[in-house]
Amino acid sequence: MEKKLDLIISKLEAIEKNQIEDRAFNKETSNLIIEEIGNVQEKLQSKIKKVEKNLEELNQYYRITKLENDNTALLLRMIADLSERINKLENKN
Repeated sequence: MEKKLDLIISKLEAIEKNQIEDRAFNKETSNLIIEEIGNVQEKLQSKIKKVEKNLEELNQYYRITKLENDNTALLLRMIADLSERINKLENKN
């Protein structure tokens, strides 16, 4: 009977030791996961900043191109008006 009791006690101690080791392993694993999440977050934030910078550059390019197109259209309209005025003047003479 005492041997069985000792065997039961040793098994319970082994179970308790395993549980403590499991908790330590789980804590270490959790810390590694949290650290990796932090690394991924930093990388993503860096990439997001690059995308935002590129987007701002594209917006500037769009604004410049739009202004150039507006100016070109205005110049073409002015040239057409001047051509019309010249034709009228030539027709009067």
